[in-house]
Amino acid sequence: MRRTLSSALSAKKPSRLSALSAAIITASFCNTLHADTPVGWINSNITSAYTLNAYDFELSAAALAVNDTIDFLDIRDDLIAGTRSLTGNSGDLSGQRAEIQFGLGSMFTVFYRQQNQDLTVKFSPVSSVDLQDFDTELNTTSKAYGLKWNFYESGRSGDDSPWSAASLELTRVENETDDFRSTISRVQLGNAEITFNPAQGIQVDNMEDEGWLARLIYTLPLSKNLVASVWGGYASYEASSGTSSEIASNAIRSAFEQSFLVDETQYLMGLSLNWQITPRLPLQLSYEYIKVDERDLEIIRNPSNVILPSFLRQTNLSDVDDNHTLSGSISYWITPRLHLGLHGKLFSSQFLGIMPHFNNPLSGSFADTAYGYAGIQVGYRL
Repeated sequence: MRRTLSSALSAKKPSRLSALSAAIITASFCNTLHADTPVGWINSNITSAYTLNAYDFELSAAALAVNDTIDFLDIRDDLIAGTRSLTGNSGDLSGQRAEIQFGLGSMFTVFYRQQNQDLTVKFSPVSSVDLQDFDTELNTTSKAYGLKWNFYESGRSGDDSPWSAASLELTRVENETDDFRSTISRVQLGNAEITFNPAQGIQVDNMEDEGWLARLIYTLPLSKNLVASVWGGYASYEASSGTSSEIASNAIRSAFEQSFLVDETQYLMGLSLNWQITPRLPLQLSYEYIKVDERDLEIIRNPSNVILPSFLRQTNLSDVDDNHTLSGSISYWITPRLHLGLHGKLFSSQFLGIMPHFNNPLSGSFADTAYGYAGIQVGYRL
């Protein structure tokens, strides 16, 4: 029986993450720390041990883009040049990102993040089939929500200067990409050629993943205006993708039926810097290294002599197992509650480790290619 991502998850034993969360919350009631955020600090797009003040609310929203005008460090052009299968304005991206954080007491911050992005993908002609009416975008929704618990602080003398702190952050992650569809009017089967009139639909589908990550974070002041944070973490994901078709012939339709199921664990470590250039002008830089420790791949498909289009083949799956990510932002507090900023993010291996389901037959051919995007962000704190 074909295994799905949801059924695989339901078959697992109760998550250790739930038990750990319960233990953390129980222990917190015995603690009287007050680890709120220094004046001028922005919590979006940066990892640190600081939490919000009790009952503080922070909301940020950003517009993201890559195109022929906003080609961050020529990433878009390099993406097209790195693979012969892509053409046109492949690599363009448009999207939105929103984040909500709430200080659940001075020791806890709960958060929710969501990013919607449309990545343009246009393929060159494929000799073995005639493909028509291609979708041209991978439409992806990413969600992350969780809790940060501050369990240690030292050297605090007020909110005007930074202090040392340590926190544990637990995050649930869910990513999903809409089906990518096309129609087929001809397919080459060995020496035989079969045509379809009308054209029949095929698609890459079931592109999704879900998992959790935990990070232990330590923040320390380097000066009155400069703060560094370091962290290490562990993550576990399950991802799925597949291909299918609506071809009437059972023999030909079955050739397009594939499932790719992945269990993946990761180690993470990183460093961030927050520099208050002036009290109203913070600069934030962050680096994280993601290492895929174990990756178990299960492939389910029906044997056939059908020559699949190149963008549907297993050979597209990447075997790269690490990713270097770098992000930076500079913001300005227009008022004590409202800020506006510019943001950029770079990946050495695109979304590898960040959205594990992107290593699928469609996008796997460029999953290990460097990529990045830029954005403009507005934030408000209550």
